[in-house]
Amino acid sequence: MGGDVTRKGTAALLGVALIALSPEPTAADGLFVGVTVVGAKYSADYDKTVDNTLVNNTSRLFRGQQLHSNDSTNGITYDAGVLLGYRGSLGMLYYSVEADWMTHQGTISGQLEGAGSTPLRNQIGENWPDDWELAKDKSYGITLRIGAAVPATGFGYVLAGVRGVEAGFSRSYTGCLLAGEICGPTQFQTGSDSFDENFTAFVLGVGMERSLAGVTVRGELRYVEHGRASQLVVFDDLGVQVPTSLEASEIGLGVSLIWTF
Repeated sequence: MGGDVTRKGTAALLGVALIALSPEPTAADGLFVGVTVVGAKYSADYDKTVDNTLVNNTSRLFRGQQLHSNDSTNGITYDAGVLLGYRGSLGMLYYSVEADWMTHQGTISGQLEGAGSTPLRNQIGENWPDDWELAKDKSYGITLRIGAAVPATGFGYVLAGVRGVEAGFSRSYTGCLLAGEICGPTQFQTGSDSFDENFTAFVLGVGMERSLAGVTVRGELRYVEHGRASQLVVFDDLGVQVPTSLEASEIGLGVSLIWTF
């Protein structure tokens, strides 16, 4: 797995290097369309609390307590999409405003250890271990780029943007769901939750582009801060509520092909 990721990262860096070695750049003003692919390291932090402070809580072991647990993970995702924008000039500087739509492949997963372990484990009110997954589905955004010609290299630029990211979060668990009882292993039940998450993400990055036989080739490095999403599950018959939260971010290397009208 590690060697495969290294080979893909090396190939992407070679692609960016080819941009720098290509013919003298041009910067045509006007509308443009394009396609883009991105490989990214996607990271997430999952925080879970089991709240036993409700007045109707049925836990015999953890009544009145709040038990916290946290897990972090990361993995490689792959993105592809289309874009539409406009580029103009301001003296020696150029700018572009671009909208894009992307679809994503790749899931990151983790195992939350839980908290409040007892000799029997996974009792009512305990923070049970979770198997959890987070997967980007699709995203769309607006990006502003400002740059200038770099002699013998290409057009270099900085970028900033905002985007909406739609993702799916799921988790599964095993534990005691019998009110007021201490469960043995044969009495444990399994369950799962799933949520559609919508992040408002902010983007910063740097890049370079050059013209190659009528098409502009772009390579860029981007950091995307997805922000936080929160969930709440309430077990009414047990008097237990479980608030959870996710924070996600990614750093990616992308290559785009652009055609100007």
